Amino acid sequence: MKVKENPLKEYSLQLFQEFNKFRTEPQSYYKESIKYYYDDVVKELIEAEKEKDLKLKWSTKKEIIINNIFNDQNVKQIKSKLILIKENFESIYDLIILFVQGKIGNVKESLWNVLDNLKKLDEKKFKEIILNKIDYCVIYSIKNEDLIFQDKDNDKNEDDDIVVSFYFLFNYLEDNTERSYNLIDSNAICW
Repeated sequence: MKVKENPLKEYSLQLFQEFNKFRTEPQSYYKESIKYYYDDVVKELIEAEKEKDLKLKWSTKKEIIINNIFNDQNVKQIKSKLILIKENFESIYDLIILFVQGKIGNVKESLWNVLDNLKKLDEKKFKEIILNKIDYCVIYSIKNEDLIFQDKDNDKNEDDDIVVSFYFLFNYLEDNTERSYNLIDSNAICW
């Protein structure tokens, strides 16, 4: 049985490219960053990118695993799917999972929202994560109407054109990791 590809893969790739561009060409975001109160971060990124390789890498192998779990009809709830994804990678990676709601065509807004969500995760670690290498990044997008948060389907509402994008940030575990950012012991996912 062939698993279907994510119908919003192109949108996810656009989000990835925008996030990548933010990290590798921060100077082009400076003016807009003032509006979102991230100008200090952009200034630090401008300095950091001179010394470090901040380019994000997409992992097709990880994307396939994530896609398979999202398409698994035996697991209905989104939180259960995210826990399964975490369990698949927890022995090798410190996995940060962020989610952003948005509309297709508004890729830049998603970037600022992912920064907000990352900052809410842990303000002290926020700059450390943004200003340093992320080993891999995969983004998976799904229509809001396709999300199931409980055992029963969501009620239809006026927000059915909303897309939810999950940002999976992978960093190899170090032997003495102080804190692992994952679903179980952090507030990375807030519904």
